[in-house]
Amino acid sequence: MKRWLAGKDAFDAGVASLAALAARPGVVGIKIADELGYQDGLDSASKIQSFLADSASALHRAAPGKLLLVDMLVPELGCLPDYTPSPPAASACAADQRAKYPELELSQIDGYLRAHVIDVLDLSTNLQTANIYADWGVDSSTAQRAGWQEARRRGWDRLVRLQARKALAHPGAYPGTDADARAALTTYDDIPREMGASAVDVWTWRQLYQGEIYRLIDPGLRSNPLWAALVARHAAGARLFTHLSPHSLERDLQTDLNLVAQAFTDLFVATGTG
Repeated sequence: MKRWLAGKDAFDAGVASLAALAARPGVVGIKIADELGYQDGLDSASKIQSFLADSASALHRAAPGKLLLVDMLVPELGCLPDYTPSPPAASACAADQRAKYPELELSQIDGYLRAHVIDVLDLSTNLQTANIYADWGVDSSTAQRAGWQEARRRGWDRLVRLQARKALAHPGAYPGTDADARAALTTYDDIPREMGASAVDVWTWRQLYQGEIYRLIDPGLRSNPLWAALVARHAAGARLFTHLSPHSLERDLQTDLNLVAQAFTDLFVATGTG
């Protein structure tokens, strides 16, 4: 996305780099945008449409047969869409999000997906805090179901492969309990999959973020309640993705991959193309 905004030369160079990487064994697709349209410079529907069309055209030529994926945070989905009875504050929430991010209105998302220029959508429902939902008389699980129900009602799961996404990594040791881990995975893994998500993208194996190392497992490759819960979901058949950069490992590539495989079926690998 940054290369598209930077102009044709930068975009073409990025496409060429991706084509070479996509030819490697095991590569099934290319992620072309992170939180598309959300504070990323693509601040209008026309820009998003042009970016998607240009990217699909170029990459289908350069890397034929590879799936194209974007992830999107859809602000309005966290505001209890089509929920009855709808709290007045939820309606105000939806109106506020539409005003802030008109390019991410639900009807605009419909249009992007109906253009059939992407194959896979990693979806975040932008849930509010538990305290906000308590004030509205619901809980986070109810809000998550409402958001995913709206996505299905609009037919998004018939237009693309629909997946969920959630950042669960933490700095240092995992700060929660077994109950906290179970609650997080119920909301962000179990419910989306029950509602039709084909997989769940969990950020991240290990990454420097805001000056700290964020990870899912504790430092020193020690387990924690969250990691144990992810391993259990994997053993039960859940399809889970995570992100790994070969430049940010806990020990070494083979050791890290062996552990990753205990909880995850697929990886997003950073390419460094921007």
